[in-house]
Amino acid sequence: MPLLASLELMVAEASSACVTGLTSYSLGLESVVANILTDASDVVGSIMSKTVVTVSASLTIRAAVAEMVKHDVGSVVVTKKGAPIGIITERDVMRRLAGRGGKDLDLPSESLASKPLVTVSPGTEIWKAFMVMLRKKIRRLPVMEGKKMVGIVTERDLFKWVVGVLYAPNIPKDVRKLIAQNP
Repeated sequence: MPLLASLELMVAEASSACVTGLTSYSLGLESVVANILTDASDVVGSIMSKTVVTVSASLTIRAAVAEMVKHDVGSVVVTKKGAPIGIITERDVMRRLAGRGGKDLDLPSESLASKPLVTVSPGTEIWKAFMVMLRKKIRRLPVMEGKKMVGIVTERDLFKWVVGVLYAPNIPKDVRKLIAQNP
């Protein structure tokens, strides 16, 4: 089950139970997630991937897919004049191929990119990034510092963080190795 679906299930279950001594019906969804998942000091900048694969808006979808394969990533951020304008994910490509076939692979990346680009800042609390992803039904959030893209936080990054939180402070060595690995 994907992480966001698991989190939605956790939140749904929590909403019918007690959370930190208060009945959850008296809390909003954001409060439930915040109470379950985080210490307020945990921020996106501490878990984001600092390397973001980008492609020019004019590059073909085929070339964007080749970049995803080359870098072993599930998305590329589409840029125009160096500024991020959208994102293409594996899912976007599969839906386009299923709907129209391979001829669309020669269209510009911009034509497939999900826009507008939903972003967070490095100082965003992790639970708030979870909420953005849940509300927008997305799995990747580019991280912006002003107009500069400084990283990306993915479902995998959030999963590793959740595992670390669940096991803290005594994270078993084998689990520590798994969550310390880059994708």
